[in-house]
Amino acid sequence: MTNIFFLVPLFASLANVSCFIENITRDHRFHRLLSVFYFTIGIQNAATAALCIAPDETMGLAFWIFQCHSFFLLAPVLVALCAFCTGRKLFNKATIIIAIYALVIDLLCSSIPKNFVYGFSLLSFGMAPLLTVFGGILGGSVHFFAIAVSLYFVLSPQEWIPFFDRKTFIIALCVWWFGLFSNFLPMYGFDFPPFHPIVDATLSVLLSIYLNRYNTSRPSLYSLFASILISLAVGLFVGILFLGILPIFPFKEFVTSIVTTFVGLLFFAYLLKTTLKENKPNLSFSLSLGDFSLSKQELRICELIAEGHSRSFIRLILNVSDGTLRNHLKNIYAKVLPESNSTSKDQLQRLTVFLSKHKIIEGNSGK
Repeated sequence: MTNIFFLVPLFASLANVSCFIENITRDHRFHRLLSVFYFTIGIQNAATAALCIAPDETMGLAFWIFQCHSFFLLAPVLVALCAFCTGRKLFNKATIIIAIYALVIDLLCSSIPKNFVYGFSLLSFGMAPLLTVFGGILGGSVHFFAIAVSLYFVLSPQEWIPFFDRKTFIIALCVWWFGLFSNFLPMYGFDFPPFHPIVDATLSVLLSIYLNRYNTSRPSLYSLFASILISLAVGLFVGILFLGILPIFPFKEFVTSIVTTFVGLLFFAYLLKTTLKENKPNLSFSLSLGDFSLSKQELRICELIAEGHSRSFIRLILNVSDGTLRNHLKNIYAKVLPESNSTSKDQLQRLTVFLSKHKIIEGNSGK
């Protein structure tokens, strides 16, 4: 079963591509950066799959160099994501310095690969490069510095973006870095499959679901496809580990197949339940907005406007493009302010005043 391990990073890569396609139409700067994140991890996992089944060392070296490009690109991307979540500019000094440093190391890996990799080893799960001490220290230093900067950002935020739960974000960040550095185990001769494809894709899918938690529209087919693929990858990975620790007995492969199927289905059920969980708008208005025949998404937008959020923040929360939000607002204006012929900016101000007047403050509603 271990000889099909390449399917794990392959399924993980396809799950990342699905997340990328779902996210690519969104034009908020955070979503654009997130698209780079999804795409880069997808390339990383695809290169891992190709490396596992490389027919010889020449092809293995070519796939490893290709993998390095995405590996080093992830460092500044993750720092930029952490910068955004903590109220900093995406392209701050730390992000730029790490990006330049990662680019230099990447160029070194491409130009003098023999100084980083001294050979390849055929392990139980596939081909793995063997790093030199120099290569391991230099390559790992890129992400070590990225980890240090990222943790500094999240532990000392200038202004934490309330859309992201701080505790969840820190845990996810630490788990992701752990998965990434597990990639070094087989590179030093340990016959243990790398964790990073599973961790990368699982966190990507969970992040996609998490970012859509306030969106009242139906989940996309891309989201469902990504959930199926990562569930297959998780089930297969657990099955491979389970097969390795089971003692030899006649029904070993059969039991492993049952465990693989059960884990995959269980994980998919969890993702599906999380995806379909309904987050109803928390509306407390003296005037029922239901009288205006607003959709769930339009009610959500009214809720966010009443709470004083900007259009940019609303786009972030609802995971929608500027054009989609503009269309929703036009529909709301037509239903709530039908007599208004003013500009969209004036209409937004009028809508904000209207919602503020009719919103009941929760502290006073109980009196």
